[in-house]
Amino acid sequence: MPVLVLGVTIILAPAFLRGAMPDQDLPSRQPRLQPAKWPATALTIANLGHATLLMNYFGVKVISDPTLFPRVGLSVGSLFTIGPHRLTPAPLKPDELPAIDVILITHAHMDHLDPPSLEALPKTAVVIACTGCGALIRPLGFKDVRELGWGDKTEVDGLSVTAMGARHWGKRWPPYGRDYGYNSYVLERNGVRMLLACDSAWTGLFAALHNDPPEVAAFSVGAYDPWIWNHADPEQVWAMFKDTGARYLIPIHWGTFRLSKEPVDEPIRRLIAASGNDSGEIVLRKIGGVWSAPPAPTNMAAVRATSSSQR
Repeated sequence: MPVLVLGVTIILAPAFLRGAMPDQDLPSRQPRLQPAKWPATALTIANLGHATLLMNYFGVKVISDPTLFPRVGLSVGSLFTIGPHRLTPAPLKPDELPAIDVILITHAHMDHLDPPSLEALPKTAVVIACTGCGALIRPLGFKDVRELGWGDKTEVDGLSVTAMGARHWGKRWPPYGRDYGYNSYVLERNGVRMLLACDSAWTGLFAALHNDPPEVAAFSVGAYDPWIWNHADPEQVWAMFKDTGARYLIPIHWGTFRLSKEPVDEPIRRLIAASGNDSGEIVLRKIGGVWSAPPAPTNMAAVRATSSSQR
């Protein structure tokens, strides 16, 4: 019988609690990241595992859904956490991160809104979250917490952040309790746009971006077996990515925590297979990897500018 791990928004089968798995299933480790060397003249993104992306967005330091410690779940102060453990260590420790300017929280599930990780980040950072999440975040010491509903927009140091939808859910204590909402985000600075999609089942919502597409889109690709009603499978993710019109896809939410039945490396394998001859559009495939958006004129901002001048 499945069991509910306290406070985590998924149900884990008993086999997953053992924590052991074959070495060949482990995501490959990358060389040590050096974010201090990333230029402020580009969009550079690193995959820190699960839904945590570290970005230097043309000089603005951004982190999404930070999970920086060995476990996520029910935290008992700073003593310990009850819940799934990491299958690979976090590529960076909290004290190895750059000074974070913006923290993005897509929803309140415990593998996305992790209090110990938030407590380890500078309280000077602006936290952007979905409606209702401020009640969970402000007590941690953050002074500037901005709750966005779908369609709302805010700006931090020239980085614009617009909330949009997904097909998911936002209760922190399933199946009861308060619904804290859930957001995807469209980021833009220096004419370069990015979609950070919330965990989502298949939906046509992201096709709304197609006429003004982002350069890159990050989609969750795991935890679909048996949670297909809340998490898209890799083939559905590929279809939603193509709907956006983006040039590059960053797959997240795989290979870090065991949250479902599929083998830990299956999401990325199926995604690459689904992409066929377009597999080169899938970037940042490794936990601990780093990728930079191509400079102008190959980025989407230049394409949009050229297109507008020809109308």
